Amino acid sequence: MVRCRRRVLLFNGTDTFFTCINFKVREDMTPYDKIFLATFVLGCIVAGVPAFLAGCMYRSSWSGLLLAIGVVAFWATLVIGSVMGYRAWQSMPDAPLEAFNDASASGALLFGWLPGVVFSFIGFGVGRAARWLLYWANPDLFSDR
Repeated sequence: MVRCRRRVLLFNGTDTFFTCINFKVREDMTPYDKIFLATFVLGCIVAGVPAFLAGCMYRSSWSGLLLAIGVVAFWATLVIGSVMGYRAWQSMPDAPLEAFNDASASGALLFGWLPGVVFSFIGFGVGRAARWLLYWANPDLFSDR
């Protein structure tokens, strides 16, 4: 079992979703915020790695596929995090009316690819910058060019 100081245990209906994210849980956070943030942080890591790797590749046809994987992973994270967050918020006793206004899940489903593209291209740019810095520092590593 993973131990951490600030732990958020998330329970969602019949499915149990455990996670341990080291962020400080504020008192005014709703169950939606807690679940969405935990899911979103994990999804950003999953989406950022392929985008970074695509930027590090040199003249490869796999770069486009890795960028597409990053966009889809980010998009899925937005949708899944929003749906799970609203389910948890609605399942609490005496849920406020705001908990039943889950229009953001449909908005994330329709337009979530836009921030996914931006996020993936930022990761791609960071990968390209890292590759350029590595080439600048030690051009002998890239002797095949």
